[in-house]
Amino acid sequence: MKVIFRDLKHGEIKLMPENLDDIWHLYNIVEEGDLIRAVTFRTDEQKDDKIRSKKAEKKRMKLGIRVSEVKFHEFSDRLRIHGTIEEGPQDLKSFHTLNIDADKMDKLSIIKEQWKDYQLQRIDEAVKLSKQAILTFVSLDDDSATIAVLRQSGVQWIADIDSKRSGKMYESKNTENEYFGEIISVVRTNKTKDSSLVVVGPGFTKEHFLKYGREKEPQLFEKCVVHGVGNSGMNGVQEAIKTGIIGQITKENRVVFETSLVEKLFEEIKKNGLAAYGEEEVKNALLNGAVERLLITDILIRNERGEELLRLAKQNNSEFTIINTMHEAGKIIEGIGGVGALLRFKF
Repeated sequence: MKVIFRDLKHGEIKLMPENLDDIWHLYNIVEEGDLIRAVTFRTDEQKDDKIRSKKAEKKRMKLGIRVSEVKFHEFSDRLRIHGTIEEGPQDLKSFHTLNIDADKMDKLSIIKEQWKDYQLQRIDEAVKLSKQAILTFVSLDDDSATIAVLRQSGVQWIADIDSKRSGKMYESKNTENEYFGEIISVVRTNKTKDSSLVVVGPGFTKEHFLKYGREKEPQLFEKCVVHGVGNSGMNGVQEAIKTGIIGQITKENRVVFETSLVEKLFEEIKKNGLAAYGEEEVKNALLNGAVERLLITDILIRNERGEELLRLAKQNNSEFTIINTMHEAGKIIEGIGGVGALLRFKF
């Protein structure tokens, strides 16, 4: 994420998203009531029936949209911002949807009456992590392989590949090579130049794949980590994240960071230690100054109850982390009321 312009006195920040992770950050920043200025395409005004009968032409124009709804389409790499037009050459007060696409980035200005601390923190984090390498996973066994990408917004499935083997053995060495070659072809398309490749799975297939890959495309496997897990597929990817092996590669990755905090919370809950969960219990802990770090979901912070918890955290010098509900750790927090806290002391 690039910050092009910042004027908090007038409530405006102009941003340039650079990747899918930035689209996710924008989803957590833009909210109902904001004014968004961006270049978009809209059907040209038609002044009479003769023109109206022709195919409508879309023209590039800059509009200001008063936001009424924000949706993140996780696997289409797109943020949809819907609202009414307040600024522009035409159709004021009519509805329009801005499509912020990860593949077609452009600048946009966000104007708020009041920027919240967590929103400014989210922007700072996006700028800091803008050059962070994305991890590409291959999770495989003898039968099939899953390719997935770890982003700040979560784990994105890319493809499943069948080994096409019959019975308990490959029909020939060529069959195994074809399987590995197909995996490498998908990895080549989705792996960025500076990112690391993480190969996981049970058994010895992962080692055979690594050996084949380093012989055929050594540059692709230059930054490669192999790790044994009990499952293949997406379950193997999630298992690898939980083991902490990914943290050795990218300590600042958002999913790894959030997962480690959630695991620490549940460790404390299990031993009746320094933890609280649920809105009322966490609120009470905050009022008593007992919270070291507040963990709150991206869903809960979008209502008044969540904002109140963040205000209390700020007043008591408690750190806070917003947990993404699109990955497993976020769903776990959501299951206990959307909020938890690691405590300084019992109260």
